[in-house]
Amino acid sequence: MSNIRYNEQEEAFELPYKLWDKNMTVRFYTEDEETIMKKLSDIAKKLAKLDSNKTVISGMLIDEGYYEGSNAEELAKILKLENVYVDIDDEDTVVCFDTGTDDGFMQGLAHVELFADIFEITGWVE
Repeated sequence: MSNIRYNEQEEAFELPYKLWDKNMTVRFYTEDEETIMKKLSDIAKKLAKLDSNKTVISGMLIDEGYYEGSNAEELAKILKLENVYVDIDDEDTVVCFDTGTDDGFMQGLAHVELFADIFEITGWVE
């Protein structure tokens, strides 16, 4: 039996997942559960890439001016992960999430997308 549930309020499927050593719920925006199952291998690879690239993401936040510090490894230790979701359509599977800190060196959370194999910071979360 599948652990995938449909959340009517979010209009998304949901699955519990462990990322950055924290249990959370990942939302999937797609037409049906079958699409998730068909793309499960690609989804798992992308979520694994997110899980294993915290320092890379930290470096991007520093390089692009979202974080006012300069040490990516230290930032990776305090970086938090929120609002993880997967947008699935016929051609693409995109993992999206918000990340930031509570240490006063970021003005808020940054929105990041993992498209293909590339992380892209798309801006501040409003």
